[in-house]
Amino acid sequence: MKLVSLYNSRYSFFLFILLTIVSTVHAQVPAVTIDTIRYGHSLDTLDQVIRIEAQKESSQRSTVIKNVAFIVAGAGLWTATFAWVDEPVQRYMYSHRTSAGDKIADVLEPLGRQHYMLPLAVTTAATGMLLKDKKLEKAGVLASGSIIVSAGVTEALKHEFHRHRPNSGDDNHFFDGPSQSPAHTSLPSSHTTTAFAVATSVASVYRYEHPIVPPIAYGIATLVGLSRINDNAHWTTDVLAGALVGYVSAKGTLYVYDMLDQKLKLRKQKLLITPQPGIHSGGVSALLIF
Repeated sequence: MKLVSLYNSRYSFFLFILLTIVSTVHAQVPAVTIDTIRYGHSLDTLDQVIRIEAQKESSQRSTVIKNVAFIVAGAGLWTATFAWVDEPVQRYMYSHRTSAGDKIADVLEPLGRQHYMLPLAVTTAATGMLLKDKKLEKAGVLASGSIIVSAGVTEALKHEFHRHRPNSGDDNHFFDGPSQSPAHTSLPSSHTTTAFAVATSVASVYRYEHPIVPPIAYGIATLVGLSRINDNAHWTTDVLAGALVGYVSAKGTLYVYDMLDQKLKLRKQKLLITPQPGIHSGGVSALLIF
């Protein structure tokens, strides 16, 4: 068995975190657009429009900063948990395992399986389209996309680290390093990744209209992660890494969705500006086609 040093394993993980932060920081804020500027508007009106658009830009930048702060905090929490929490939590959970806890974990476990949640997400998107419910449709599309993205990232990380699971009897610092072997694929937890990808998608769509949705969605996703610790299938840091991958995948999918949606809406509108010359005066006519 080849054992990769702890330093190299941490380096690979934080390289993923760094790439995620860089992609978030460099994500372009949607361009400021003014759908219609009618001929004859006063400068005060134009100034008001510009101020509104500037406020939107500021809000979007604030969101990016918050996401970066969340990722950095998550990386710090992961390091502390790896050093001081992983093994004590594993020993405590294993020694206090109960049949009731196992039954609860059995109920929660399917909520983290990709082959269950992806068809459900696709069905949700299709139902939203049929019912002409834009929010339901968006939630389904985001969940579907984020599950696919997070699954790819999770699979790549599993084969990069090849971390030993707690039920193998090894300590939490055993990593075999990059290979295509199906053995020892503990980091990150794919169940937690899927659960948080779905939870973040749903929470992002309904957080303003129904503030109770995010706590419920993230609460269920957290329980899915805890069920994997209860089953001795993952370390606590596996669950934290899965939550981060799921969250970032969903937020990235949301950004792409909103960007494409904006471009499609803009394509449905055409602003035709035509000069109108005259003998003694001239003018400009504007026609907005929806």
